[in-house]
Amino acid sequence: MLRLVYYEIRKNYLRRYILAAIVLFVILNTCMIYRGYLIGDGLMGYFMPHSNETKKDWEFYHRMHKQLDGPLTTEKARFVYEEYERLSSLTTDGTFRNKQFDNTYTGYIYSDYRMIAQYFYHPMKYAANYESHLGEVVERAKENVDFYSKYKNKLELAKSKYIVNHYNGRKITVFYDGKPWELLFNYRFSDLLILLLLLLGLVPIYVNEKETRMEDLILSSRKGKGNMGMAKMLSIVVYIAFLLLIFSTLNVATFGVLYRLSGSEMPVYAIEAYQYTPISLSVGSFYILLQVIKLVGFLAIGSWLCFLSTWFQRTLYPYMLSLLLMVGGIFTSGYLASIETGKTILSLLSPFTLLKGNELLMKLLGINIGNAFVLRLTICLVIQLMLSVLLYFMIRLFSTRVKLSRRSLFPVKEGV
Repeated sequence: MLRLVYYEIRKNYLRRYILAAIVLFVILNTCMIYRGYLIGDGLMGYFMPHSNETKKDWEFYHRMHKQLDGPLTTEKARFVYEEYERLSSLTTDGTFRNKQFDNTYTGYIYSDYRMIAQYFYHPMKYAANYESHLGEVVERAKENVDFYSKYKNKLELAKSKYIVNHYNGRKITVFYDGKPWELLFNYRFSDLLILLLLLLGLVPIYVNEKETRMEDLILSSRKGKGNMGMAKMLSIVVYIAFLLLIFSTLNVATFGVLYRLSGSEMPVYAIEAYQYTPISLSVGSFYILLQVIKLVGFLAIGSWLCFLSTWFQRTLYPYMLSLLLMVGGIFTSGYLASIETGKTILSLLSPFTLLKGNELLMKLLGINIGNAFVLRLTICLVIQLMLSVLLYFMIRLFSTRVKLSRRSLFPVKEGV
């Protein structure tokens, strides 16, 4: 079986144009990350551009994080608070906005104030207050359990119970900058590149066998249909997993070098955008979880591409249908947070929703099933795994029927 899998990989994926595309896309992906690093995040206003004008600001940023990163202590909090109050009082009337002074961190008092407030005071205040804030959320959820039990609102009751059971006892005891991790979680350009590589590698698989009459040779062996079919599917899994491993590793390595990712052990809810996430993992583990979720999504997408490949004798038609499938799937995945039942179902049926695992886990999104609150992510994973298995058997059945009909026209003796 391993030899057959290797044969399928060599035949379908170790082609010059695919290898060249992988190398080109790896370079392009790195350049896109570096471009974002240089120009900053624009309207978000958190990551400044990296230029000569912001050089002192970034030096101050890294120097302060080197001093403050780690366990969140009273001394660190007091230092940041006192600096924030001092600079706030100096910039109240706005007279120091454009004046340069020597006894400053960045050369400008207003710039010092902005840096302290944005990068240290507000994030540290969020971390320090998180336990009490979420405690209030849990208390309100406990009150809602009694309220919704009285009025028999099963959906809100199940949701409130879920909050009480999964959000209680959370606190943040460390301080790191979580924004670079958030930027990494939101980065999706590499997903587009992987989709293009899936089109190049998967769509021609079954079409090429029809064109080269390889299907007749497979059917001439007693175990051809079973072993070759399984080997082909395993090669597809290996190809998809390889692409995801390459780009996910490249992403975290490039972000780590450029943005100096730190605090991989801090909880993911230490990032303010994920304060209501239902997952209590470290940011490092959370990133791995997102890649596993994406793997399931890409496998489901790959199953659809292979299924379309079994329909036609020429590659043009499955390529066109695959592009339409991707456009439609990406569009319907935009409904993942919808409150409308129909749109929610469409998003759960789309495998592209799993490519947005960070959005599914950014806040509490779920559905009431049998008086139990179930995360939409869990439902989507189950649906896509079931569809992938169904597509696998449909691929085997459909391709076999096509081959059998061709075999009746071109009979091949057993044992050839």
